[in-house]
Amino acid sequence: MKRTVDVTAARNGTGVPPPAKETQRPTMLIIPGNNGGKPRMKAPFFKTKKLAIIGSTASMQFAPFQDPSWTLAAHPCSRPECSREPDWYFDMHRPECFTLQRKRWNNRYFSWLKNLQTPIFMQEDSSSMPTWKRASEFDEDGNATKYIVEASPWSQIPMAVRYPKDRILAEYRGYFSNHVAWMIALAMTEGVTHIGLFGCQYSSDSERSIQRGSCEYWLGRFEQSGGILVEPKRYNDLLNIPAELYGYESHGPDGKLVDAYRVKGAPTLARAVAGDAGAEMVALTVIDTASAVGRPPLMELPNGESPAWERSGLEVDDAGNTIIPEEDDVPTPKTPRPTLIRASRARKKRKKAPTGERCPSGWSLSGKPRGR
Repeated sequence: MKRTVDVTAARNGTGVPPPAKETQRPTMLIIPGNNGGKPRMKAPFFKTKKLAIIGSTASMQFAPFQDPSWTLAAHPCSRPECSREPDWYFDMHRPECFTLQRKRWNNRYFSWLKNLQTPIFMQEDSSSMPTWKRASEFDEDGNATKYIVEASPWSQIPMAVRYPKDRILAEYRGYFSNHVAWMIALAMTEGVTHIGLFGCQYSSDSERSIQRGSCEYWLGRFEQSGGILVEPKRYNDLLNIPAELYGYESHGPDGKLVDAYRVKGAPTLARAVAGDAGAEMVALTVIDTASAVGRPPLMELPNGESPAWERSGLEVDDAGNTIIPEEDDVPTPKTPRPTLIRASRARKKRKKAPTGERCPSGWSLSGKPRGR
């Protein structure tokens, strides 16, 4: 009969095994983050060679939250939907944007940034810009007319890390219209081999549709450099739609575009004519450009100067009417004579006899050989 001995109980001499620990489910902290520690202030920033960029659309549910081989970089708006704290955040906006407390995903966003325990990429940090000039008054055109010097908002965010913008722009083309483009460029400088996009679409009708081109450009550069792009198949239309090859599959047997290539509501001439059918027709006014009465007035020149008609090639009478020359009065332009360029003959070098009283036989005094 085998006897089971509790090693822990035997060591403490009591013979009573310790009580079993309760299995507790880890708590997901929303504010603040649960990473803690000091931010990494210089490269390399990413701890692994796989970078997962997380947004807030439906495909973010496929992000590798439980895979430690991936470094997670997320926008703060996606934090409530993340199953664990990301390794990095990024917010590259101006202070006027992130100092606003009320956000769609967080009613106390700036306070959340101040208490954040996870590093976040921003334009500046506390060491690079301790103070800044905040615009306090504006003119009618929206231009700042008065500034107030105060502590910079970045100095109030201990985990803010200055994004290496100057180094990135010195190495790559300056085509950055979204956060994903900045993250991809930084990942390429650190030798990241895999980049995954989860919850990043840029496909709405707002500013994100304009940002889509830059995202696709940097994804192409990353793949061209040998990187591996990871994208979920579901809830994703980035680099995926339309799937039909243009020219080969974009048109049907009738020669018309297939539905995948049709943009609903796109402006066409037929739609423009149909939309103008009910509009009130306005008669066009024929303007006599040779008459000063029907012709629109000319722009006034500075200091009341009159137009220099002598340099315009037109003649104007005292009433301001343009004098149109008759056909017989129009001078016939002279056809310039073509310039003939003759190639000069290459003269043969002839050996001349030395001048003097004595002349060798066979040579004349002029230096030409005598005829025999």
